[in-house]
Amino acid sequence: MKIRIGTRKSKLALVQTDLVRQRIEAAFPEAEIEIVEMSTKGDEILDKSLTSFGGKGVFTQELEEALLKEEVDLAVHSAKDMPMEFPERLYIGAVLERADVHDVLVTTTGVKARDLAPGSVVGTSSLRRELQMKDLNPTVRIRMLRGNVQTRLRKLKEGQYDAILLAAAGLERLGLDKEEGIHLEYLDTDSFLPAAGQGILAVEAKEGRFTKVLEAIHCKEAALELEAERSFLAAIGGSCNAPAAGLCVPVARSLKMKVLYAPEGTAALRRAEAVVDLTEAGTQAEKLEKARTLGENLAGEVKRGKVWLLGAGPGDMGLLTQKALWCIRHADVLVYDNLASGAILNEAREDAELIYAGKRADKHHLRQWETNALLVEKALKGKNVARVKGGDPFIFGRGGEEAQELLKAGVEFEIIPGVSSSYAAPAYAGIPVTHRDFASSFHVITGHESADKTGLVLDYATLAKEEGTLVFLMGLKNLPHIAEELITHGKDPKTPAAVVQAGTTARQQVVTGVLESIAETAKQAGIQTPAITVVGDVVTLQRQLSWLGDKPLFGKRVLLTGTKPMCEKQREVLAADGAEAIPFSLIYTKKLSTPATEQAFTEIKNYTWVVLTSSNGVQFFLDELKERRMDIRSLYGLKFAVIGAGTKAALEAAGIYADFVPGRYSSKALAVEWIPGLTAADRVLLLRAEEASSELTEALDAAGVPYTDAALYHTARDERKAEELNRILPEMDYITFASASAVKAFAAMVDKPENMTARVICIGPVTEKAAVQAGIPVYASAVVYTAEGIRDVLRKDHLKGKVN
Repeated sequence: MKIRIGTRKSKLALVQTDLVRQRIEAAFPEAEIEIVEMSTKGDEILDKSLTSFGGKGVFTQELEEALLKEEVDLAVHSAKDMPMEFPERLYIGAVLERADVHDVLVTTTGVKARDLAPGSVVGTSSLRRELQMKDLNPTVRIRMLRGNVQTRLRKLKEGQYDAILLAAAGLERLGLDKEEGIHLEYLDTDSFLPAAGQGILAVEAKEGRFTKVLEAIHCKEAALELEAERSFLAAIGGSCNAPAAGLCVPVARSLKMKVLYAPEGTAALRRAEAVVDLTEAGTQAEKLEKARTLGENLAGEVKRGKVWLLGAGPGDMGLLTQKALWCIRHADVLVYDNLASGAILNEAREDAELIYAGKRADKHHLRQWETNALLVEKALKGKNVARVKGGDPFIFGRGGEEAQELLKAGVEFEIIPGVSSSYAAPAYAGIPVTHRDFASSFHVITGHESADKTGLVLDYATLAKEEGTLVFLMGLKNLPHIAEELITHGKDPKTPAAVVQAGTTARQQVVTGVLESIAETAKQAGIQTPAITVVGDVVTLQRQLSWLGDKPLFGKRVLLTGTKPMCEKQREVLAADGAEAIPFSLIYTKKLSTPATEQAFTEIKNYTWVVLTSSNGVQFFLDELKERRMDIRSLYGLKFAVIGAGTKAALEAAGIYADFVPGRYSSKALAVEWIPGLTAADRVLLLRAEEASSELTEALDAAGVPYTDAALYHTARDERKAEELNRILPEMDYITFASASAVKAFAAMVDKPENMTARVICIGPVTEKAAVQAGIPVYASAVVYTAEGIRDVLRKDHLKGKVN
């Protein structure tokens, strides 16, 4: 029987393969064994950390390809280097008894890990080891260390490192644990956990081949340990770059396991341990299932996400706190309600899940218990959740109830206070809730209490006697009852009162009056929810201190649909004119890597012109240069043609000045104005979106100018926002489109575009044409194809409305 065993070429790999060979020969003396040495990607790339170019699998891929082609029969790996998923028909056929599981700190001085002097340089390429080392001794410096064991020891002895971290099993198998001139500290697994599978040799095979050989050398005890550890890795996402460690050991008739996980490679190490009883597991299969469940359960313990219960403020995005914004930008899931601005969704990651859990009057999208369960469910799946609430989560926001449910489920949470409408809305209306001449206190009261609430009804007798300002939240429907109760219990019917609708937003509307008639005043004015009621003498200052609404576009809500950079530019311009501009990107851009792009950047010096058609393209161009470690010197002699003032400005911000910008900002204008000046000696590089029009390429073809059309990025639709788009659309006065891509995305997401009441404004004729083709009625288009051009259209419409 001839058996070909594939292995890496390193001395350690060959020693480990020889251990497998010896086991096979002991069971099958007649076997003829050939060792086939191979080189892997992990062996060849030594100047980068493993996670930077593939992580797990970089030491196994070439061996697996040989197994599939049956160029080798078996392949030997360190179990810790094996990926979680195998190519079809390949599997771990056998594992050998486990060797020493410890990590060791190797020094030439004998100094222990905790005693290394501040600034000592410790070598390792493992983020798992790095973080645990920093946990033991925060003052050391970590430097990447790659190469085989002998190379690493040589670098230590040469003084390049003060200490290095290695696996004890490898040192012992090579006989280097007694090497002269080095000292080993075996790190306690209670504080320094090894990698899952460390110390175990795994033999990979193709299904149905050499089954008896594999059974003969297989260690069932080590298999149980490896199953638990690999199931842990699989459950947390074993292919991810976050460091994880797991060690399962047999204790009597049970398995004890300790694990460690550092989400996103942070220094916050999460640890857990558990024991599973094997007494009732009679077969090996039952024991393996127990081991698998043990690993999965521990993964659930350390992978739990966190919930941020955060206040988004009263509506004006400018009142969102920095901490709340950070949480929104880093969350895996956003669970939001209708009191939060739609613009908040634009701050979420492009891969974040968006879930609407809002309420409006008696209509609940998700009931409270469902929202509570949802937060727990997502966190237990390892997701970081931003629970976004209008105002402050602990001021009538039921944040306390949600926090209690999270606590009960063992989910970590954090409270992020928000600016409350109880004082912000009056402030935007010109009403100070306290004033030395009128009120030294203010009282925030719910305008409606839960129908099933008993024993905690509002004490109107006490409220009526308060000298301070009374602020009722969410009480528009109950306002007649509130006023009646206050008056009945002694409040002067002539007490000044105000109702503020949608405070801090473009929908803000204020009515003032006196307590006895304020409900009717609000009704006659058409005040709608959300609204707050202010009762007290401070209301008399409203006319004097009213400050909001003196800009031309105040009161107008404008939905911006383009990419984030374009939305932000429009927001700045429109907000300066008083509009509530709501960035709501229906499209986003994704960098592409194509053979054409690869070749274009490799040969960039061979071009005479580079064409960039958008600020997105400029950013991707600069990112590509950075990734390739190319700077401005690489662009010597190149000329740049760009479309649009925004593209020109983005390029100039990087210290590169455009050589040509057409008078009108379109591909057609660039073709007409720029191409006639080119010759056949020119060579043009077009760097633009995959969906770009053919106007430039057709014009270049007609002129006989050689060019490369390289797709630098792709424009995709943000389908997550379809539900929210249809929910907020009736509240908008205008919708702006800055590209045909945004138009197409809108048309695909909106339920009934023909029923829109909002006026559609396009940035130019190309976008307008796309809107008309999509059946979207266009109100007007900008004459100048910029954010300022869109603003001018809105200004003109405002003036027209004033005249009419």
